[in-house]
Amino acid sequence: MIQTFTYSLIEQDDWSFYILGTDTGLCFVGSSPASFKEMTDWVAVHFPETELREDNSALDPFRAEFIAYLTGKTQAFTFDTIFLSGTDFQKKVWDSLRAIPYGETLTYGELAASNGYSKKAARAVGTALASNPLLIVYPCHRVVPKASKPKAFRGGLQMKEHLLALEKGDRVKK
Repeated sequence: MIQTFTYSLIEQDDWSFYILGTDTGLCFVGSSPASFKEMTDWVAVHFPETELREDNSALDPFRAEFIAYLTGKTQAFTFDTIFLSGTDFQKKVWDSLRAIPYGETLTYGELAASNGYSKKAARAVGTALASNPLLIVYPCHRVVPKASKPKAFRGGLQMKEHLLALEKGDRVKK
């Protein structure tokens, strides 16, 4: 059976990214700058029997919260209608990201430990973060390496740096 997902492009100041929703909630947040191909490739892998339809009004509640976040009017998302596609381990790691306070960071090892795993599970945690479909909502940008600069982020390192700067109150020109 073919499902229909709705998508919308969010453009605010220097930010642009796609969001995607189902009847049950938000399921994907793309990278900035926006890439339609990134979104369609994700759908093709996770939901191959899906039709996409642009519908800004259907996603307005999500759009409003993203714009409030990007403009510094809010530090947290209040919507709870989320549709997550992932393994139980991934979902546990993604959910734990929401406990990292706005503007703060944890290392991969600290995040592993906060989930009840050994700090040696940092690599597995990093792999789970690389598959996070809801960037910003599940703030994987707040997880950093212990002793080096970040080497990867699904949204790109520039997006990660800009999100961290936004949360520190710095205005970064993209």
